[in-house]
Amino acid sequence: MSENYKVVKVFLETVSYSLLIFKIPDAEINDKLTYLTREKGLIAKSLYDDFLIATFVSNINPFLQHLRAKGTVREQLNEVRAEIVDKVLEINPKLIPSNLVINTNHVVKLKEGSKKETEKLLSENDFWTKDVYKDTLRSSKTGPDKKLDKSVVKNIKDLGFILIQRFWRRIGQYINVKQFEPGSELVILADRSFNTRTSFEQYVITICIEEIEDLFMRLDKIGLPTRVASPILIHELYEICRKANPFLDFDVYRDTFGNDMSPEEEYPDNVDPFESFQSAAQNTMEDILSESLKKKKIKVFREVDKKSLLNLGSRMKTKVIGQNEPINDLVNAIQRASVGLKDPEQPIGSFIFTGYTGVGKTYTAKILAEELIGSRHGVVTVDCSEYSADHEYAKLIGAPSGYIGHEQGGYLTNAVRKNPFSVILFDEVEKASEKVHQLMLQIMDSARLTDGKGSSVSFKDTIVIMTSNLGVDEIQKISKTIGFGDVAKLTKDKRVDAVKEALKSKFKPEFLNRITCMVNFDALSKKDFLKIIKLEIEKLKRNLKLNRTEYSKLNIKFDKSLYNYIYQAGIDEQFGARPLKRAIEQKISTPLAKKLLKENIDCSSAEISVFVEKDELMIDVINKIKIDNPPFYMESGARQG
Repeated sequence: MSENYKVVKVFLETVSYSLLIFKIPDAEINDKLTYLTREKGLIAKSLYDDFLIATFVSNINPFLQHLRAKGTVREQLNEVRAEIVDKVLEINPKLIPSNLVINTNHVVKLKEGSKKETEKLLSENDFWTKDVYKDTLRSSKTGPDKKLDKSVVKNIKDLGFILIQRFWRRIGQYINVKQFEPGSELVILADRSFNTRTSFEQYVITICIEEIEDLFMRLDKIGLPTRVASPILIHELYEICRKANPFLDFDVYRDTFGNDMSPEEEYPDNVDPFESFQSAAQNTMEDILSESLKKKKIKVFREVDKKSLLNLGSRMKTKVIGQNEPINDLVNAIQRASVGLKDPEQPIGSFIFTGYTGVGKTYTAKILAEELIGSRHGVVTVDCSEYSADHEYAKLIGAPSGYIGHEQGGYLTNAVRKNPFSVILFDEVEKASEKVHQLMLQIMDSARLTDGKGSSVSFKDTIVIMTSNLGVDEIQKISKTIGFGDVAKLTKDKRVDAVKEALKSKFKPEFLNRITCMVNFDALSKKDFLKIIKLEIEKLKRNLKLNRTEYSKLNIKFDKSLYNYIYQAGIDEQFGARPLKRAIEQKISTPLAKKLLKENIDCSSAEISVFVEKDELMIDVINKIKIDNPPFYMESGARQG
């Protein structure tokens, strides 16, 4: 909020608390209301109320903490919300719903004079009377976790729904959409796995759209798939289905059942605070005030707390093995930027990771995103081997207007626009074309790119990381030509000089001069490999628990003798740690899986011991006998006692 806004102090009678409310100048109200455009004209009153609270209450976070500390009950929170909204509208009377209209472009704005034919009042939109919180309260009265009874409904065909019509602007016609009751996602998404957003969206539209085959035939007849990319059509249909069934949301599904995240991990606040208002009925919130009010709009670098920055290096070193000095160089640069000692018109930092393959360059970028942003999903990976031809740079920023696919935008610009606080990873940067290097130069120099649609995308809150294997051959040649014994080992300075010369031969001086820091990764030692092997073997236990199979309850113990066994079988220093995972799969996972399938094991009580004896893998299965029904003489003895 601007410092010039007037702040009015009001007192809430319902909870005895003083709020600070902004009084927005009339000239700026329309600017604030443009945020609601993303709802495409479908705005519930509860959504609008939450928008007012989040936008116009200055001390909302301390207020929410006060409510939690006080233990305010759900029923009272309805009264609190209503009182806050009344106070906001009293100070900003222009925002009364009867003064607001929605035009044909779904823009919410102040009504100018009488309402035009192309406009409708905000309170006249289809979603205005939909109260998601009322649904939540009603369901909570029947039980703490009361949802759909899966014992009665076990098949999608058994689910109840109502058929509603939704207008699809692409074809200018209404389509029939099934609207299921909250909780139906337990059946619709049961035993389903989706690795990509597109596969999830495609599945949802096949479930929710009535007579989907007929719709696709109509699209083929008018030749629409030849003019518009299929993913765009699928996404538009998915958004229509999601509006009718807000619990069928990919972001919610990914955060709940993410394949590469443990259940204990927290996820970043990298979504808009009002994006999930429509799905509030399925959330288990502590209070009626939307959970998104407790989040900031989009997490940015300046909001990372000091403790996280100070402990960043130590946390990363527990996960990235054998690279203490490179991590120190990386963290030092990020900490300098955190206090404002960087150019404000450049990214947080631009780094190039060099060194042998398989030593943790790409993995370090993922761990940095996980520790700094909160999730490995915060990494936007650009595999530069896919951009070796000059014309392929358009995939990053989008095709120019008029070309096929220009409506999709660019992969890189779309990702950063959605999540401005990201780690951008250019993997094997030396394989990219010269035009891609020019785009990267613009990012490092001015922290912005203009996409194919002419929109400028800011990269000020991104961390740019490039990985490269340049200089490895030079290091190996030098090591072979220098003396014997200790003299043959390169000092760090000589190794860095060799890599710098290799980089100079590939990149222009203006490109290298804009790199914040060149981070050279060391070769891994035997001690490092053994630590990595230990971590990878421990992952087997976690994977067994997370994958929902009949063997999830098994108690497996891996002996320390496995570490040297895998080291001898799977280490090739030329390829770093990458062969380790394959060696563990071949030497441990495969024999263990065959043993489990062959043996008749009681998974709830058996113990598995995996160890090495005389250079051979041994797997012992101990089945503990569990007596369900005691013998008759024990029963009689018990009765006599």
